[in-house]
Amino acid sequence: MSNVKINKICGGEYSTLIGMNGGDIESQDGTSIVYAAKKDLSEPYTEIWICDRDLKGHRKVYTVSCMNHNGPSASFVDNNTVVFRDMKDDIPSFILYDVERNEEKCRVYGKMGHRVSGELFPFSVRERQLDKNGAFPKIDRCGVYMMNVRTGEITFLISDEEMNDIALSRGYGIKPNTCDVSHLQLSPDCSAVMMRMGIPDCPTFGALGCMDLTTRKTHLIPDKPVHQLWFDNDTYMATRQFEIDGKIDMATSYIARFSKDGEELEVLGGIGNHIDGNADRTLFAGDRCYPGYATNVYVYERGNKTPIAEIEIDDLPEIVWKKQVHPNPSFSGNGKRLYFNCPISNDRTEASFIEIDEIY
Repeated sequence: MSNVKINKICGGEYSTLIGMNGGDIESQDGTSIVYAAKKDLSEPYTEIWICDRDLKGHRKVYTVSCMNHNGPSASFVDNNTVVFRDMKDDIPSFILYDVERNEEKCRVYGKMGHRVSGELFPFSVRERQLDKNGAFPKIDRCGVYMMNVRTGEITFLISDEEMNDIALSRGYGIKPNTCDVSHLQLSPDCSAVMMRMGIPDCPTFGALGCMDLTTRKTHLIPDKPVHQLWFDNDTYMATRQFEIDGKIDMATSYIARFSKDGEELEVLGGIGNHIDGNADRTLFAGDRCYPGYATNVYVYERGNKTPIAEIEIDDLPEIVWKKQVHPNPSFSGNGKRLYFNCPISNDRTEASFIEIDEIY
């Protein structure tokens, strides 16, 4: 195991943040980076910034309102367009913004998905968001949708009834917010969509639902592994966690690959919580984001629980747990960098990265 140099995306007095684990921090051509900046982590005022991959040309493009958990989840959906979330009139929405032309392409009232797949971006809409989407007549009911980020075309995917039936058909209960799903992700080939569901029978880890968009076949993993991402078109990568004496245990956690129905197929890495894998699935990263531990980030070769690199982060529980700044490791599209949030004090954090060729 080796330690490695930490590089920060931007200097200055503001805190800077990346979004969700496994997000598209870099544009698809690898020339640009998107990140967020906050003067005060206790306030919702958040700026969206763009810079070149060589860390030059920093410029602010937008200002939103959000707190720190996943920040505004800013991510590229193509070389010139980023997506990020915002609270507008106290209602969740997301914005597609053209950073080349410096103009807003559209705002959709809904909960944004995790990342784009090809040209398609998933999102969900609940009751109080419906009448806010007058610009999109196809958004006419609650459920899951996807948008073609090139054409703007919106397609309805899953109804509330279908989402509830994923749990009910297997003998599990539902609750009023079961269909208020999160971490929507289309498979790489866009043939299926998966989502985290809240069902009362799985109070600790939640459940992971999935639907094949052609056959409408459904899958469910109760008490799911956490911070899941698609591994390929048919399987997930996620962290397996165990609850011991009423607490989620850090030491027994590990990164693994799972079928859509929850069968563990292979071990991918060791200790983790928020995770990601590089594009060719040879390297995996996970953070030690557990109470009582410094939130170090580890890099693993596939199948080995012993890390090849450890990124040491100071033990700063106030910023990690009270202010909700989690490392959220994310590989660049070409796999040459690993981005993450790096708290440096209980009031400040820095969006950072390591160069993979320095460790592998």
